[in-house]
Amino acid sequence: MKKIVLMMLLMLSCVLMTEAQEASYKIIIEKDSTLKYKLSGITLGSREVRYIVYEYQSKDPKGNPATISGVILAPLEIVKGTVPSDGILLYNHYTISALDEAPSSDIDRLSGAFICNPLKPNYVLVMSDYIGFGSSKDKPQAYLCGDTNARNSLDGLLAAKALMKDKGIPEGRFLFNMGYSQGGTESMFVAKLCDTEYKDKGITFDKTFSGGGPLDIEKAYTEYVRIGYCDFVGAIAQLIIAYNEWYGLGLDYHDTFQEPLASHVQEWFLDKKLHMPQITKNIGTDSLIRMLTPTYFNVESEVAKSLRKMLREKSLMDTWTNPDTTRKYFLLHSRHDRYVPVETGRVIIPWMKEKGFKPSIVPGKTNLQTNTVVFKLNHDPAAIVWFIQTAVAIQLWPALYYEGGQNRYYHNVVKDLNIMKVIKTLESWGIDLRKIINIKLAPEQIEAHRANRAGILAMLMNLVPSIKDALAKVDLTPEDAEEMLEDAGITVEDVMQVVAYLLTSPSSVQEADSVLSVYPFSEDVEAPVQLMQLYEQTLAGWFMLGGINVEYEKWGW
Repeated sequence: MKKIVLMMLLMLSCVLMTEAQEASYKIIIEKDSTLKYKLSGITLGSREVRYIVYEYQSKDPKGNPATISGVILAPLEIVKGTVPSDGILLYNHYTISALDEAPSSDIDRLSGAFICNPLKPNYVLVMSDYIGFGSSKDKPQAYLCGDTNARNSLDGLLAAKALMKDKGIPEGRFLFNMGYSQGGTESMFVAKLCDTEYKDKGITFDKTFSGGGPLDIEKAYTEYVRIGYCDFVGAIAQLIIAYNEWYGLGLDYHDTFQEPLASHVQEWFLDKKLHMPQITKNIGTDSLIRMLTPTYFNVESEVAKSLRKMLREKSLMDTWTNPDTTRKYFLLHSRHDRYVPVETGRVIIPWMKEKGFKPSIVPGKTNLQTNTVVFKLNHDPAAIVWFIQTAVAIQLWPALYYEGGQNRYYHNVVKDLNIMKVIKTLESWGIDLRKIINIKLAPEQIEAHRANRAGILAMLMNLVPSIKDALAKVDLTPEDAEEMLEDAGITVEDVMQVVAYLLTSPSSVQEADSVLSVYPFSEDVEAPVQLMQLYEQTLAGWFMLGGINVEYEKWGW
């Protein structure tokens, strides 16, 4: 009996030790510091924070144990208990190449804007360095090795939660998963792992905010090779190097890259001393044809096949068989992103629809909020749009979600929103679509087309040349417009409703306007919507102080 009791105690201690190891940590730096957010050399905001750099256990791409470092940035008001904590932001960092860019080394970057912006959000920021930086700087970085970096982030989050508990730093009610560019990719891998191998770890994100990331790495690589150039050629080289170093592709870099890169892989990439703009300048071209050797452009070559095979094996969608459709997502990608083509980001939207998600551009209407209507913005300016929409969402979250569900007043607003809201918004900007139609079509044509559904379709066909001309002026095609509508969750029925409204006779226009403008909304409804608009305008104005004007009013909903 005594032996049985001892064995049970031993087994229990092993379980407790295992649990402790899963959430173990070692504090490297802990101090109070002033966090500053700078843009174009101008300090736009600052905040006093508790700055904690810590180590924890995770895994490398080969599945071996690895010591990873991360950072916690907790506003001092939360630490001292003078304001409540609303929650934790798990921020997955974007593309970096130098050791001094790691989150634990450089806190004055975009992530800092989530703490330092004028809205003064009461959230604790948690970031992993990922393997290859910080405490694991002796290892190659695992660039876009999705599952690996996602594990590093999630293990870092578990360790951070244990550390915060021990230090008496409150977690708050909400937990968000976010990232842009590489971070946009990693945030979706984080979501995938939460549905799979971390399912029983007690991690439930209130929403994942993913922006500007290649969500199909193999498709992204193929697209780059097809068009032959990229504004961000250094990242393509960094991807190939990471997969070769970690997954044993056996590539000889002199057979992979042309000069001067072929002779400087160690110095420019593996030593991790140079920032990506300097690397790109050193490479000296935005042409992949001049950076890669010809064999990579031959789809039948063994080298090209082996690389694509590995990229496919590490795919997000091919390894995420059963996503939880009760989880909430926000996906944003600019139509004119020249770093990460929009096709490589929006590819996940039809996949998520097949899995049961319903896309909508309206925040909170469905569990899949999308925004691929941003255009004429390259990768970095579009990051500001992503930041503003994400920052506003987390700021409003405590007011819009409580008691286990969505604010019933806000719910009543968004559940019935459709494309007519967009039309009214355009009119508020001075874009009167009814007037355009009356100019383009003679009155007798309009009367003829009002008669029936077929007439409406005929009218649309007559407008096609004008629509094409208008889209061409902003570098868009009708196909772009169709994809944007589809991604936003706008159906053919919605379009027909709009057309019927646009063809309303002048005597009926006032009636239609009065119906659309007099919603039975209470002040409880109007307040959060107006507050959302105020927050958006505040943050857009804040970035303008740093010389960034993204004309934000065009990209909101």
